Amino acid sequence: MKKFFVFAAAAAFALVACNKENPTVDGSGNGDGDKTKATGIVLNELSGEEKYIELYNATDKEVSLEGVYLVKYDSTKDGGKSTTWEGKAGMKIAANGYVVLESSDLADVDEGGDPNYEYESENHKFKGGLSGKKNVFIELYNADNEKLSEFKRGSEGAGWNQVKGYLEKKEYSFSRVPNGTGDFAFALPTKGAENGAKVLDLTHTPEM
Repeated sequence: MKKFFVFAAAAAFALVACNKENPTVDGSGNGDGDKTKATGIVLNELSGEEKYIELYNATDKEVSLEGVYLVKYDSTKDGGKSTTWEGKAGMKIAANGYVVLESSDLADVDEGGDPNYEYESENHKFKGGLSGKKNVFIELYNADNEKLSEFKRGSEGAGWNQVKGYLEKKEYSFSRVPNGTGDFAFALPTKGAENGAKVLDLTHTPEM
């Protein structure tokens, strides 16, 4: 019996050592908690008029969006911010591809929306709205709580999402120019596609 326990303990130790050196030895993948970390994803285009937020994958590999999340700053919320969207298992973004998230306001009657509005999926819907005339601060994080990207218009002032009076151009969106890498500017909407040329600089001071 004693020999059996010694053998079992040695086998268990060898298995642990093997798994530590080669976590995929059992064929189950990369082990617990080490999914490929989402990197290279940016906030690429935002529209206050059409109420969408476009993500762009600036890498040459498909990336999982599981655990990736959006934070919107709003002084009326507890802590001054809230998570408005989080990617679920199975949601991915193609290499050099786009994913469009749309506001829950589009289906909210109280916000002038259509209760029958059809989203690509429930996982393509973010909570709350998006204004083209307020001070806005939105951040994008991966599942490891590392910031991937941000969109900021104006300053906090009397509170994020509370100061109105910014130049609003409903025919344009807030777009990175050049696509995926540049600063945000007013440009023609290109929902789910490469951003076009800058039309106007983005102003960061309310009109008086």
